[in-house]
Amino acid sequence: MKHDVKKLSALLLALMLCFALLAGCGGNGGNNQTDNNSNTNGQNSGETGDENQETSLFIFTSNGVEIKMNAEADPIVEALGEPISAFDAPSCAFQGTDWIYTYDGFQINTYPLNDVNYVSSVVLTSDAVSTPEGLEIGGTKEDMIAAYGEDYTEEYDQCTYTRGDSQLSILFEDGAITSIEYLAVLPQQ
Repeated sequence: MKHDVKKLSALLLALMLCFALLAGCGGNGGNNQTDNNSNTNGQNSGETGDENQETSLFIFTSNGVEIKMNAEADPIVEALGEPISAFDAPSCAFQGTDWIYTYDGFQINTYPLNDVNYVSSVVLTSDAVSTPEGLEIGGTKEDMIAAYGEDYTEEYDQCTYTRGDSQLSILFEDGAITSIEYLAVLPQQ
């Protein structure tokens, strides 16, 4: 029964993400980057080679594969192997197609830019995986602070850390972590 609830929760989360992608058509398309981070030469700001910026980003790791926000998605998807499922939809914020790749315990969402797909988010969908710092769904706010410190913003039951062009968003319900999401600060179009 508990396993069925986890599967249903993961399915509902996947559906909510699909609707969020489609709902992005009505607003600014999720484009929340400020002009001082804008990069007009087609490269994403997470791949500049600057050691200090690179080490300050939030990076999810699965089976030795690093998944960085705003990194080119195709090599990451290839290195991870066959996803459980893949879903595509026309991008509301960019020209091209957004993709959602589902793996055991997490999803990778992408956005297109200049005919290349980049990682826009990684969503942990179960306690089968954790962040490299050991935070997992079901943890507590104390666990979050132990792993990432107190330099976060909080709105309602959501805490957000920002590093470079990446964010880590953690949602709580009744004191327990119910969602962990890595987010890219998206480039301007």
